[in-house]
Amino acid sequence: MSMETFLVRTMSDTVETDIQRVFTITNEILPRYEMPPLSFAELRKIADGPFDLFLIPLIFAKEYQKDRNLPFNEAKRVEIRTHALEIARKHGFDVNPPDFIPGIEPSLKSTKEAGLRNVLMTTGGRRYKHQAMEKAGIGGYFDEIVDRDETYYAKEQGLYYLYRKHKLPRLRIILLSGTATYIRAGNNAHGCKVGGTDLEVVTAALSTEHSYNDEETLRAAQPKILIRSLNELLPALKEQSLVN
Repeated sequence: MSMETFLVRTMSDTVETDIQRVFTITNEILPRYEMPPLSFAELRKIADGPFDLFLIPLIFAKEYQKDRNLPFNEAKRVEIRTHALEIARKHGFDVNPPDFIPGIEPSLKSTKEAGLRNVLMTTGGRRYKHQAMEKAGIGGYFDEIVDRDETYYAKEQGLYYLYRKHKLPRLRIILLSGTATYIRAGNNAHGCKVGGTDLEVVTAALSTEHSYNDEETLRAAQPKILIRSLNELLPALKEQSLVN
């Protein structure tokens, strides 16, 4: 590798199996607004993290047509998050983390051995996440965590945070996600130049049953790489000459 390379993994669908919880919470929020539940297939066309970013345009559709910045309206975000937290607590989701993605530890180990620096990115806040990862024995594979404070307003923000923090002449981020908005954010951040430094972002979509979005939606976001299991990650990166 000719430059420092970070492998950024999104928490909810490349490390944890979170989508079924999103399905449950979404379909308990919607009836509160006299809206019908979504099918799982419908959810995976629009799912995003955190909840408010995709539920606000759905629930407040008329307002959203007039104001595309509505998902960042703090009052609306608090309203949706309040519902989501109440439902999560009812189901014990706030204290019991979801299962990890099958094969996550071998993937973390092999990418670390290949010289990549594993980074965890989440929009959900740390809460129990450190403890859960330590208990599962995978916490030590991550060099750092980019958390809600760095990703609250835009997913690009978390990538720029890494870029600014490390102050390297050239930095490459391989962004692995099963969420289309992350893929688009990575594509947007690619090519950033600040003060003689360069940021390269290679977007890699992970399309599995645990991905927030289905493969069609992920492909529409135009990832540079698309894989269907963590086992395919290193071979795909080698094919692109991103690892030795």
